[in-house]
Order: sequence, then C-alpha cells, then structure tokens
Amino acid sequence: MPVHHFELLHGLIYASIRNEQYREHLHNEGYKYENRNFKGFCFSRLQGKHTASEGKLTFSSPVSFLFSTCDEQLMKELVSSLFTKDYVMIGHQRTTVLSVEQIEEKISERMRIRFLTPVTMYSTFMHNDKRKTYFYAPTEDDFSELIAANARKKYEAIFGQDPLDRTLTLTPLDKRHPKQVIFTFKKTIIKGWLGEFILQGDPELLKLVYDVGLGAKSSNGAGLFTVVSHLDAKTKCDKNRKI
Repeated sequence: MPVHHFELLHGLIYASIRNEQYREHLHNEGYKYENRNFKGFCFSRLQGKHTASEGKLTFSSPVSFLFSTCDEQLMKELVSSLFTKDYVMIGHQRTTVLSVEQIEEKISERMRIRFLTPVTMYSTFMHNDKRKTYFYAPTEDDFSELIAANARKKYEAIFGQDPLDRTLTLTPLDKRHPKQVIFTFKKTIIKGWLGEFILQGDPELLKLVYDVGLGAKSSNGAGLFTVVSHLDAKTKCDKNRKI
C-alpha cells in the first residue's frame, strides 16, 4: 500500500454503499451549511504490523482501520456490505473481511484526547492572483477558534440548528513542540498535527466531533481522535457509531 492511502480507504467506503441514490447524495451534497458540504464521517489509516520501503507499506495480516460516523444509514450500509461480500478491494488489493467490532467510549465536557489521524485547520486566500492556503498551528490562537467554528457548522448542518452550548476549545498538551505531519489526498498536500490535546466544551457538541472528526478534511480521514482520560465527572455515552 502507498504510505498515503487515505484516498483508497475513502474509495472503499463509498464503494460499500449499495444504495446508489444515497451514495450519490452523500458524495455530491452531504450535509449542507451555506456553501459547505459535510459528509458526516471520518476514518483512520490502516493499522497493523508493516514494513516501509520506498514510499510503500507492506502489511502482515491482519490489518484494520477505524470508521466513525453520525449517520445511522451510512453505518448500516457499510457494515452490511462488508458482511455480505466475499472480499473487498482496497486499491488493487483484494482483502477478506474477518470481523467488524464496535468501539464504545464515553464523552465528557473536558477530556484528554489523542489524535489517531492529523487534525488540520486552514484558510484560503488570493495572493498575487494566486490561490494560497495557510495551515494554522495549534500554538496559534486562531487554531482553536476556527476548530470550534468548524464544529458548530457541522452541528448545524447535521441537526439543522445551532448547538445550545457553542463552547469548544482544543489545546495541545505540548505547546512548544506539537508534532507536524504532512500527508496527501488526491494529490492535495495537507498539513496536520498529531499528539495529545485537551478538548473542552459541551458534551453534545463534543460527541458530534467524536463521531465525524474534528477540524477540516474530516471525510478525507483527518481529525479522528480517541479519549485518553476524562478530566471531570459529567459524561455522555449515546449509542456510539465507531467501528
């Protein structure tokens, strides 16, 4: 597999949706917020024992990946498709599905989290008649503010209303040396960040970003996180949609 294989897993997810009308709607429209389209899902890289050489990863069976969504229909489509097919294709690799497991994690209003895929946030602008993209670092004040604004847009797009509590902050534990990661998706270069962070806010809003990813490019695989520990007692544990 190529080192940067988010695109191949993205293709597997859409190929697993057997309802053609629903698949086209999700791909072309998704959940609308003004001129933005959110897809409502996120996923990880392949996980498992592997070796790396010349931009390629060679895995030893078994391998796995995490998929997370707020969309019940999408989850049902993916799981039923994986169970009924003799094999699935990841790129040009024919792969047999051994099992599907559900992960349950509690969500609270203040948590220590670890990003499983890079979290990213950016702005685009014109400079000298050229379109430029600026990726924010977690050490910049705008980073957390834009992450929060993005989360609220996702919430409104998916639920059709603003969250009752719009509070959300994301703070890196290591403020001096956050781990930068550069990856590509369909030949687009994306700069993101890994590591452990403090995520704080309303549990309803945090539950959504747990399901769909935090920050930009979530449906391209960015912003998937796991909970390391809870820093308060107030928790929320709805039916989780992460497999």
